[in-house]
Amino acid sequence: MVHFAIATIISSSEPSPTFLIGSIAPDAIHVKDKVTRKDKGYTHLISEGRFPSLEILKENCLIYLNRKPEDDWKDFVLGYFAHIYTDIRWTETAYMKFESEYRGNDQDKRKIYNLEVSQVEFELMKSEEWVQDVINKLQQASAYTIEPFVTQFEVSQYRDLKINWLQDHSNEPMINPNYFTVETVKEFILKTSEEISILFKDWGIEYLKEGKNIS
Repeated sequence: MVHFAIATIISSSEPSPTFLIGSIAPDAIHVKDKVTRKDKGYTHLISEGRFPSLEILKENCLIYLNRKPEDDWKDFVLGYFAHIYTDIRWTETAYMKFESEYRGNDQDKRKIYNLEVSQVEFELMKSEEWVQDVINKLQQASAYTIEPFVTQFEVSQYRDLKINWLQDHSNEPMINPNYFTVETVKEFILKTSEEISILFKDWGIEYLKEGKNIS
């Protein structure tokens, strides 16, 4: 939901279907059996346990943008790299804050983290007016293979799994988060959206939904 929220803000509330599905594509690796942390790192350009630098992110983004001329492909690529940048910033800010503030049992840390971020996802589902439009667009979105990271089939399969999960209210933990409140996550969304918009402009990319997406 954080990725969808950022996609919506970047595109002036009119994200294209391919930008939306691209914004979750790096996580499509999860549809494979026995996925390791290294496998997920690979689709996020992580090398030797480190996220890519902004220069590496820019270089790869521009390489993939130029591989195909159609706008849908370019939207998909921009969604993919917006996802990676969002994960970098989430790790550096929201997750690091959680790490420093957490006072519970280390064995329960991952469980609590997953429960709290899941709760925030459902809070966003209930409070954001763009949710149904995003789901409708995702359902009609055409995925792409972005070699060598994820295939079209994997991205489509992951999209379906995520939509089904979000629409199943029994998945809501029904808790009051201590570390990840809706307010703090919304602040992260706004700040990260602004940062990505600035990055795209610095890289010579304009992502606007008025007329043509990319110039």
